[in-house]
Amino acid sequence: MKKRKMIVITVIMMIACMGCGAKEVEIIRPAEDTSVSELQEENDPAESEAEEKNENYSDLEEKGENSETAAFAEKIQAAVADRNMEALADLCFYPVAVNSEVVENKDAFMDLGEEVIFTEERCSVIAAVDASTLEETMAGVIMGDAAPNIIFKSVDGELGIAGIN
Repeated sequence: MKKRKMIVITVIMMIACMGCGAKEVEIIRPAEDTSVSELQEENDPAESEAEEKNENYSDLEEKGENSETAAFAEKIQAAVADRNMEALADLCFYPVAVNSEVVENKDAFMDLGEEVIFTEERCSVIAAVDASTLEETMAGVIMGDAAPNIIFKSVDGELGIAGIN
């Protein structure tokens, strides 16, 4: 079981680190008759993946400007303060990482129990977060300076919890 956990943690860390590496930028100077769509067709898949990640980040920035980010953070704070598993489960994207383990669906999340999710330390950290000052990063919005924390992000225009550490 420990070996499996370590493999899952290693895979998650590798995925997280993939976006952190520096890439060499190639400047493409189109001929005057080359259209933008033709140039986009020539892009490699890694570039379009990076563009997609940047679009998600832009989506978060827009939500921050509209205070949707703060409102979502306040929903998380309310669910944690009330120790409401159902409400918190409804705010999650699945699969969700909980304490470095992958939880595949809402039922599995509910089976974890309040004692795992609502630790005193986590409840204190989340309650202390000033939702109006949260900043978006490429990883998402991190509620809490270090572990324990809750991370949420925008996927396809929807905000959801991606990790509970």
